[in-house]
Amino acid sequence: MASYKLRRLLPRVSLLLLGFVWIAAAGEAQGGTLYEYVDKDGTVVITDSPPPGVNVKKSQSLPNMTEEQKAASEKEGNEKLHRYREADAKRKEREETIRTTREELEKAKRDEENYRVNMNQASGFAQRSHWRKLLDEQLKLIDEKKKKLDALESRP
Repeated sequence: MASYKLRRLLPRVSLLLLGFVWIAAAGEAQGGTLYEYVDKDGTVVITDSPPPGVNVKKSQSLPNMTEEQKAASEKEGNEKLHRYREADAKRKEREETIRTTREELEKAKRDEENYRVNMNQASGFAQRSHWRKLLDEQLKLIDEKKKKLDALESRP
């Protein structure tokens, strides 16, 4: 009975030992050189093995840096992060403005269609004139919204 339990336990123990050996053999990666480059999307990438053919800037590895250099590097990183966050906030604000303007344009087009239907169904001259006036104002509004949307979408 003991040999049966031992046979069931042996594969588990061997896997556990293999895991320990694998972890121990991996070692630590300290003091390596870091490289910084900008990828095609404009993202700054810091790595220890850059891809071939990219323009890299060699960074000093963190373990070899003095405290002043670490503080300066951290300050520079915080400034970059702040600029990226500001740019992202501006991009999101622009996208929200574009979305809102598109919704306003669609609403103005629906209103214009309703005014046109009401004008065509009006029975008297006064009613037709009233709906024609509203329709003309709506067409001007639609042109303004289109121009605003074009201006928003054309700038980076």
